[in-house]
Amino acid sequence: MKTEGGTKQFIQIERLKCNHCERLHNALPDFLVPYKHYAAEIISGVLDNVISADDLDAEDYPCEQTMKRWQRWFNGNQNNIEGNMRSIGYRLLGLGEDLLSARISLLTHLRKSSEVWLETILRIIYNAGSFLVPI
Repeated sequence: MKTEGGTKQFIQIERLKCNHCERLHNALPDFLVPYKHYAAEIISGVLDNVISADDLDAEDYPCEQTMKRWQRWFNGNQNNIEGNMRSIGYRLLGLGEDLLSARISLLTHLRKSSEVWLETILRIIYNAGSFLVPI
C-alpha cells in the first residue's frame, strides 16, 4: 500500500475459503480500495479535492495521471454506487420503498457527513456481494 508522500507499507491480506463455493477470497482491510495501491484515505482526499497535484506533500505521489484515473473511476461508478446503496438499503436493511424513489443522493449525503465515506461505501457494497467496475 502506498501512503501520502509515496511511502510504501506492506500489508498481509487475509485469504478466506468460502464454505459454499470452495473458492478463496481476499479479505481487504477497510483502508484499502479494491484494485488500487494507495490507501483509501488518499483516494478520497483526491476525490474530495483535498489532495491535488499542486500539493507539496503529494508532489509526485500519487502522480497527476493516477489522480485523473481515480476521478474517472469514481465518476464512472457514481450511478453504480448510488444504485447499490439504495438497493442494499431496501433489500437488506428494510428501509422501505421511499428510499428507492427519494430525490436526494445518498452518496452526496454520505460524502458530506463522514470523513471515511469511501471506506464506508466500499464496505457496504462489497460486503453485500456487489462490486464496482475497476477502470
